[in-house]
Amino acid sequence: MVHKIVMPDLGQTTAEGRILRWLKNPGEKVTKGDFLLEVETDKVTMEVESYVGGYLRQVLATEGQMVSAACPIALITDTLEEPLERSEEKAPPSSPAFQPKSTPSRIAIPSPTGSPVAPAARALARELGIDMALVSGTGPGGLITRKDVETFSRNRASLKAMDATKSGALE
Repeated sequence: MVHKIVMPDLGQTTAEGRILRWLKNPGEKVTKGDFLLEVETDKVTMEVESYVGGYLRQVLATEGQMVSAACPIALITDTLEEPLERSEEKAPPSSPAFQPKSTPSRIAIPSPTGSPVAPAARALARELGIDMALVSGTGPGGLITRKDVETFSRNRASLKAMDATKSGALE
């Protein structure tokens, strides 16, 4: 049977997400609960789990593409030999939508200070050389978001510029 994997509903205020990268390749075996891909919204980066097992046969949405919630993004079949065309006609008109687990660890990883950190924020901080212990989170439950890291980076640059101006005035 062909299972259509759809873009999950990413929340009340988020109608679409950008596919950052596929974690499985076509032809690979997928177990129910395996992470298939990473999706980024304006608020968070999350890994999307497969709600069925089988083999990833076809990727319908490419990396970097913005996809609306409930749009098909991949096809998984029970076996590698199963034809996609014939099975697609027999597939039910709608597949169950992905329901993310409410565990915060699926979305955020604790920082050294104990505050949860969105994966996109952690990646940006690493890229900019920012110590996460210095960043304050403004998201739900103190979540450190990408926007928090960007704000910290801008403020840090402003402070460095002011320090340079002050030290130049003192000489």
